[in-house]
Formats: sequence, structure tokens, C-alpha cells
Amino acid sequence: MKKKTRVNLLDKIISKPKGPICLSDLSPLANLEVIGNLKKKLIYDVKSIDTATKKDLTFIDNTKYIDQLSDTNAAACIISKKNFKKSLGNNLGNIIFLISDNPYLSYSIILSIFYPSEDLKNNKINQVEISPLSIVSKETSFKNNVYIGKKTSIGSYTSIGPNVSIGEGCIIGNNVSISNTYIGNNVRIQDGCVIGQDGFGYAFDGNNYIKVPQIGLVKIGNFVEIGANCAIDRGSLKHTEIKQGVKIDNLVHIAHNVEVKENTMIAGQTGIAGSSIIGSKVLIGGQVGVAGHLNVGDNVKIGAQAGVTRNIASHEEVSGTPAVKLTTYLKKAVYLNKMVEKKKSD
Repeated sequence: MKKKTRVNLLDKIISKPKGPICLSDLSPLANLEVIGNLKKKLIYDVKSIDTATKKDLTFIDNTKYIDQLSDTNAAACIISKKNFKKSLGNNLGNIIFLISDNPYLSYSIILSIFYPSEDLKNNKINQVEISPLSIVSKETSFKNNVYIGKKTSIGSYTSIGPNVSIGEGCIIGNNVSISNTYIGNNVRIQDGCVIGQDGFGYAFDGNNYIKVPQIGLVKIGNFVEIGANCAIDRGSLKHTEIKQGVKIDNLVHIAHNVEVKENTMIAGQTGIAGSSIIGSKVLIGGQVGVAGHLNVGDNVKIGAQAGVTRNIASHEEVSGTPAVKLTTYLKKAVYLNKMVEKKKSD
């Protein structure tokens, strides 16, 4: 029997699309205006603009990603009329554009066609493989599509699955919920964590908020430690990634599509919003808030209770809300104190 590799297992737990579907059949379902030649173009999947292939559909709702149209391999792109006009100066190749008044809603409608709800299927236990060298509490519950490597221990009243691969030498605490997650080796996850649930994604149709399907995974590298009662959301299209050696304190929330690079330290009660990238060897103090779609460079230090609303270059030290360079923050504090003391004396 051929030995399964971790790469094989990653492929096993990723959600699979229901394509191919003809683009001419998809466009009317989301009320899209077509610019380009549909012919009988088949779409196999929906992917982010940087990972899409010539068989895939992508979308743009945030203007900061317009320049990436020049580099994307996507066959088609859902976009607003305003952003389409902004993109005309780029080298757009043979992309078919699908113009929408609400690109995020149109994307959500089409994504739900490729990835219909699997809630009922996931309640069936039809694939659970646990190494005999692992120790699993009798109170642990399993759902569909779970693989657990050797010398891993899992505590009481923990729920594993659906779609989970856990490597070797891991320690999973009590009352943990893990789904849609690929975990490396020698990872420690403390009590009460919830990993791999849906991220916060809703599209407004003018009357109601419509849930956007979340189809990515959480990927956790080797030697990661995650404190008690943390929540890490699965990716929407791409994966949420916690890379090797990251250490996370208690009560931290990491939203969908976030990437935390190697050997970064995150203190308690920090929240990182969707699609932000945190560099390697970053030190993040307690109660820090990082806004979405930002880039924080390597070796950055972020002071406690900082509110990060802009990109931060490597090696910067920042603090305050909104976060500014530490030297500026300290000067402001000194000046403010002097002004207050002067007012008192007056």
C-alpha cells in the first residue's frame, strides 16, 4: 500500500468545485453584463485574482487590486463598471469581463453554484484515520474526512472535522473545535480554541445580507502554539495561514485569508481583520487591532492597544491609534501632558 504524504492529505481535505460550468450559463444567474467573447467558455473554479488560472473566474470589489489584472491568468473577472473603466489602462489580455452593480454579491451567487452547502454531507462519518500511536480521549467526536498522525494527543470533549489533517507530535487541548484545517507537526493548541469555522463574509442585496460561501482552509505550520480560546477563521477563497514557529496568546481572533509569517508573536486580545499579511518575527502587543487588506513587514514591533490602519514597513516600531511611529507617539504623549499641566496651572 502506498504511503499517504501530507501533500496528498491536504488535497483530500480541500473543498472541490462542481464545475466545469459554461460561462454563458453563469452570467444570467448573477445578472451580469458581458464584455468579451463568451463562445462556449467553460469555467472550472472560482479563485482569487493572484491564483486564478485560464480555466477560472475571479472578481474585484476592492480598487486596490485593480493593478493585478495585468498579471492575472483568470479567464473572466466580475467587476463594477467604475472599476472596469479604471482598469482600461492596463494590459488586460483576453479576460472576459462580467460587469455587475454589486460584484461581491454576484461573486457570492456564482460561488454558491460551484460550492453548494455541504453541511448535511459533513455530518456523516465516512473517513476517519487515526494513527494507533496517538492518544485520543474517548469523549472526542469526529466528523467526515479526518486524518491524525502519530504521537498526537487530543483532549476531552474536542470536536475534529470535517476536513481536518493533523500531523505528528501535536497536542490538542480540551473543548477545542477544529474543522477545515491542515495542521503541521509539533503544534500545540490549548483549550477552547475554535479553528476553521467560516469567516465573516456577507453581501448586501439591497434588502438583506446574503452569506458568502467560505471554501478555504486554515493552514498551520510546524511548531506553532495557539493559546486558549482563540478563533482562527478558514479562508474565503485562499487559505488562512499561520506559518512555522508562530506563537499566539489567549483570546486572539484571526480572520479569513490572513497570513501570519514565521516566528511572529501575538499577545492576547489582538484582532487581525481579513486578508491582512503579517510579516515574520513581528511582535504584536496585547489588544492590538489590525484593519483588513494591510501589509505589515518583517521585524515590526506594534505596541499594546495600537490601531493599525495603514501598511507598515519592515523594522518599524509603532504605537497608538491610529498607529504611528513609536518616536512620534511618545512625543505626542509628552506634548499632550505638557498641555494638560499648563491648562491646570492656568
